[in-house]
Amino acid sequence: QPASGMFAALTLSLLGFTTGLRVGPTPWPSRLSRATRMDDIPMSRPSDPNVDSTSQRPNFACSFEIPKKGIAEYGTCNMNFKPLLATPSEIILVRNTLPLELSAEPRGRVVSVTKDGKADGGERVGDILRFTLKWTDREPSMFDVCKCMERQLQNSFDQVVAALVTNDGTYAEEIVMIFERPIQ
Repeated sequence: QPASGMFAALTLSLLGFTTGLRVGPTPWPSRLSRATRMDDIPMSRPSDPNVDSTSQRPNFACSFEIPKKGIAEYGTCNMNFKPLLATPSEIILVRNTLPLELSAEPRGRVVSVTKDGKADGGERVGDILRFTLKWTDREPSMFDVCKCMERQLQNSFDQVVAALVTNDGTYAEEIVMIFERPIQ
């Protein structure tokens, strides 16, 4: 019996304690509330009037044979990407023999041509370098110049130059570059 009496006293004491609790919103933040995440913070960046991120224009599409050297064949590259400029533009596919002679410099978030190329139909002043062929060992890939420059890292342009100089003649005798040219 002493054990059952103790149980009853403990139960009453717990019931009395629970009836004294305040029910309703607490004046302090609950530990169970959701923590703020980076996705909850609205992000915005200054807009560039020449770049259209919400373009309703159709994507650019092109296809080309990846340059080869000797009997090595790499196949066809099919590209499909959104226009960068808000104004009407076209893509220019340029194949230059190596060594490469390209005059371009970073202008904000793009790499822009500063001197016309030697080839007819090649790059012209004001063209934006969008993609270039890049070699990693024996594997070719297309390097997205604008995506790299968009990061705005201190060495973004250096990464673009590094991608261009992988075209040293070891695996192919020419380089492929894709430019976006404003239509005037």
